[in-house]
This record gives sequence, C-alpha cells and structure tokens, in this order.
Amino acid sequence: MHFAANLKIGPHMSSASKRERVNSILQAIGMYETRNTHTGKLSGGQRKRLAIALELVNNPPVLVLDEPTSGLDSSTCNQLITLLKKLAMEGRNVICTIHQPSALTFSMFDHLYAIADGQCIYAGGAHNLVPFLGALNLHCPESYNPADYLMEIATHDYDTDDERQVDKLIALMDNGRNDDYRQSKSARVAQLAAMKKVEQMMSSGLITPVTAPVMSPGPLPSRNLNFKPLTPINELSSRIWDSQTGGMTSESEGNCCKPKKKKKPRPTMPSIDLDPAHLCKRENIYATPFYRQLSILLLRTFLLIWRDSSLTTMRFGIHLAIGLLIGFIYRNIGNDAHHSLNIFRYIFYTIMFIMYCAFSGILVKFPLEFPIVSREHFNRWYSLRAYYVAITLADLPIQIICSSLFIVPTYLMTNQPLELWRFGMFFLIVFMTALVAQSIGLAVGAALSLNLGAIMGPFFICPFLTFSGFFLQEKDAPFYLRWMFDVSFLKYSLDGAMLAIFGYDRERLECNEMYCHRSRPKFLLKDLDMERANYQMALFFLLGLLVMLRILAFYIMSFRLRLFR
Repeated sequence: MHFAANLKIGPHMSSASKRERVNSILQAIGMYETRNTHTGKLSGGQRKRLAIALELVNNPPVLVLDEPTSGLDSSTCNQLITLLKKLAMEGRNVICTIHQPSALTFSMFDHLYAIADGQCIYAGGAHNLVPFLGALNLHCPESYNPADYLMEIATHDYDTDDERQVDKLIALMDNGRNDDYRQSKSARVAQLAAMKKVEQMMSSGLITPVTAPVMSPGPLPSRNLNFKPLTPINELSSRIWDSQTGGMTSESEGNCCKPKKKKKPRPTMPSIDLDPAHLCKRENIYATPFYRQLSILLLRTFLLIWRDSSLTTMRFGIHLAIGLLIGFIYRNIGNDAHHSLNIFRYIFYTIMFIMYCAFSGILVKFPLEFPIVSREHFNRWYSLRAYYVAITLADLPIQIICSSLFIVPTYLMTNQPLELWRFGMFFLIVFMTALVAQSIGLAVGAALSLNLGAIMGPFFICPFLTFSGFFLQEKDAPFYLRWMFDVSFLKYSLDGAMLAIFGYDRERLECNEMYCHRSRPKFLLKDLDMERANYQMALFFLLGLLVMLRILAFYIMSFRLRLFR
C-alpha cells in the first residue's frame, strides 16, 4: 500500500499524509489488523479488497474492475459489493464485469449492461430487468434470481426452432440504444433494503465491516492555489491534471456531501482546454518523476530480497561450496609448469560456472514478474524504463558477491599469481562475462514464456561455447567457420582471462619434471592460439555487446507488454 501511494500520488502530498491515507483506507476496508501480513498469506476476499484499496490510493473518480467477485463465497462477495456500492454512493463511477451474481448482490447495482453473442441484450437499471423481460413474454419465476434467468436466456435455454429469444431482446433494446429502462427513483428503496441487510450481517459479526474511506485532498501544488476540486474525489493527484488546469477557479468550494437546505441552480463547470499533444508527453504520463520511480523500485526489490533471503543465501552458498571444491581439486597448481593446461581448464571452468549461474538466475525473473509488471505499468504506476534500470542495478551487488565467493577462494587455493592488478584484470573480465550472460538471459526471458525459456535458454549459449577456443582452436577450424570465433563473447572472455594470468611478461613457471615445454607463459599462449589476443579489445567487445543486448532486451520487454495489452 505504501509502495502504491508513493508511486500513484504526486510529490504535492507529504509522506505523512500518504501514510495517513493508507491507514484510513485499510481501516475502512477492514484490513487494518492485517496490515503487516504478507500478501501471499491473505485470504481470497482480503486479496480482492486489497486490489481495490490499491486503486483507491490516488482517489480516482472511476474504478474499472474485472470480475471482482470471482472465486469468493457468497458472504465475502456481499461484503465486497457493499464496499463498491458505498464507493459509488460517494460519487465515483464503479464499472465491473460480473458473472452470475446472487440476488442480494444483483439488487445493489445501479445500471446493468448485459451482452450475448456480442450484442447488447439489456441496458438499464437492475430492478427494471424483470419488467423488461415481461414485455417480451419472458416471465421470470418468483423463486428465480433475475440474473440467473437472464443468463439462461443468453445461453439459448429458452429458444425454439422458430424463434431465438436473444434476437427479441436485442431488437427491443435496439442493441443498447433504448434508454427507457434506466434506473428509477423507486429502485433506490430496494437497493437501500439490500444494503441494510448486509449492514445487519456486518453488525452481527457474520461479515467483516467495510466502509468507504474518507479521503483528505491533501495540499495542492503551489501553481494551482486558486483551484479547488468540485468534489472530494476530483483530487489533484495526477501531473496531467496539474499541467492542464493552472489558474482555474470555481465558485463551488463547499463540500458536496453536506445536506442541502434548498435546491440551488447547478453551478456551471469551468471549461478545460486540454491539449492532446501536451497530454502525450512522457513527463505527464506518470504521477512521479523517473528518479523517484527508480528509487522506490530499488527499495522494493531489496526489500523482497531481504524478506525472502533463502534463494539469495542458496545462491551465495552454491558459489562458495563449488569454489571450495574447485580450489581443492586444482590446489597449488598456479605456478607449476607441469599443470599449465590444468590452469587453462580452471580458467575456463571459472568463466563457464559464473556465466551459467548468472544466465540461469535472470532467465526466469521477467516471466515470473510479467503479470505484476504488466498490471502496474499499464496502470501508470511507473515506466518500463524505471523498472528495467531497477532490476539491472539491483542485481549488480548480488552478482559481485557471487563472483567474489567463487573467484577469491579458488584464486588463492590454486596459488595463482598474487599480484593485485592481475587479480583485478581476471575478476573484471569474468564479471563482464557474467553481465553479458545476464543480458542474454534477460532477452530470452523477455521474448519467451517461462517453460519455453527454461528449455530453449541454454541453446542460445551453445554456439558461443562451441567457438570459445576451448574445444576447437581458430587455426584448426574450417575457413568458412572462423568468423564465428570473432563474434563469440566466450572466446574474448577466455582470451582476456588467459592474458590476465599468463600475459604481460609473466616469469617462467616452476618445473619439477625433467622437461616442461610450457614453462614459459608465452609458449602456452602460442600453443593455445592466443599469442595475438588483446585484453583491451576483449574488454571493449564485452562492454559493447553488453550495451547492445541490454537495449535489445528492453525493446523486447516493451514489445511484449504492448502485445499483451
């Protein structure tokens, strides 16, 4: 709730006012006692109420809900619809789709719009449905719920060989253009009776009491000091409204909810000259600026990691455990010429392990968060750019720790050269490889589903692995395949790591045998076809590939979100 408030309410409201609003909403919907409960531990009805509460944070004049009662029992359904009814009675427009509501729930609706076969079969007050059907000789039995009876007609249960009842409803309703069955004043009595019945259930303890939260408008932006909303609902919580209504005044400054002593002419609402081109500007789409979105998303990401630290701890533990194992296997070989090829294998394994762990760790991140991101992004909580930068920055410290937990013990246990600049070069090239692998995993995860990405993901690494220079050297490859070595990021990574350990005029390795051909590091690099390798070129290639893949992953995410919409 605080996360939604900080993103959906502009900077014109203080943090204290936002906290006060969150608490008032939670109290109104009967969830203040469970305010410290994780969302995953809430019941179905509580989750529905929480979803509504998230939309109420910025006090919108219109609420659009998709099947809010699905999966709820009858009492919880009555509780939820009562909350929506109270919100509507305050002046909000509440639009929701609903399937087979109970009679009590159905009686609370002001207006019903029913569709069958893609056409409108009824548009009007809920209490006018029975007279409407009676006019077509479709008499609803007294023991029937009118909503159920209409559903049976819509599913052609009462059709004959010569006549379709749906066609009669469409013709009389003129496909929704007939407004003779709109809500009448007499229907209010039945609605109040239905709400009174639910209120009695709440007062007796059968249902958790809910009410419409009281929204304080909060301080307005300084540039709109003369403007006051016509109702408490038309709150200046959006930067779109702020940028379009500067200097407006209204004579209707009183509270619309106060009882009127005598009827007065309705004041003329001030005209608003909205510029569509100005509304479409990026800075007017979201209530909070980019830097604020980024800081909030980073805070949420680290908070989620802290709350569910088991996966992160396991990730750290795996890197440390495998690092100690590899260090024990290749112990004290770092300066032994007889084990020069084993040093080469150790370097390759280090690159492969760090690379695959980084790749697989990010591969499922976006597919798992896609439903949440799509909802929050299209509700204009934050931009995709802010989310993308946040997930990129949030994983950097974790990746640094994971790489350190593997590289530091193995580097020391294998007795590699104890020169800080060599260790820094080795760590940097391996870490850059991990970031490139993360970028590939992010692009694959954004393009494919969770199951398909888990299966197909490793196959995107295989071509780079084949032409890495470990299994086949470039000089031994067919001439028409040698270009593959020039685009394999693992080839550049292996070259850079080998140069960090054996390059830059390293002294001869110790030889405890009769003859060690590879005691001179430059001979080893020549045998491995790395004598022309360049560390700076490898580093810049990885950096350029990293930037290109990050941009590609961003546009794949953007395309998938638009396709989902």
